[in-house]
Amino acid sequence: MGGFEHAQALAGDLVDALVGAEGQAVTRWFLVAMFGVAGVTKLRRPMLAAMAMVDFGVVRRPRRELGLALGAAEVLVALAVAIPVTSGAGRWVAAGLLWAFVAVTVRALATKRDVACFCLGDPDARITHWSGVRTGGLALLVSLQLAEPGTAPSAQPTDELMFAVAACACFAIALVAARVPRLLKWNAGTVNFVEEEPA
Repeated sequence: MGGFEHAQALAGDLVDALVGAEGQAVTRWFLVAMFGVAGVTKLRRPMLAAMAMVDFGVVRRPRRELGLALGAAEVLVALAVAIPVTSGAGRWVAAGLLWAFVAVTVRALATKRDVACFCLGDPDARITHWSGVRTGGLALLVSLQLAEPGTAPSAQPTDELMFAVAACACFAIALVAARVPRLLKWNAGTVNFVEEEPA
């Protein structure tokens, strides 16, 4: 197969690692961090969250109560995923919310609307194709893990701490990566402004 069997084997090993016990534990804490940060931010700025819901076409009028309700729901999902007893049910709910966000993102992109998504509390974040791909990839990963038997989290506190630290590191990298395109655009605009400034 001209070396493609090695690539297939590597891809298979990667999928096994992501769907396996360790991958599920890291993903679990990643979901806790993501929904926790997103929920707390919405609770702090509920009107921005409500306005994002209007932009997505979920509701017709922005109401502070709606932003508070969405923020509280995300915090509850984070807690449910974090607690071992409710982790399985929490991840099902998290997967559903992720797929719902993918659906409204695709609808917004299909109508070519410029939507402020208020993603993870960033008021300047806009919906892009990368937003849909990123969320869809995470939703698919969580769904694949839920379909895999033997998803019980590790009982060792040290292992759980290691998985939580790894998940927080991945979450921090994802936050930085999500802001890189806007930083590059801002930097290009600054460079052009300096070049056009009269001598």
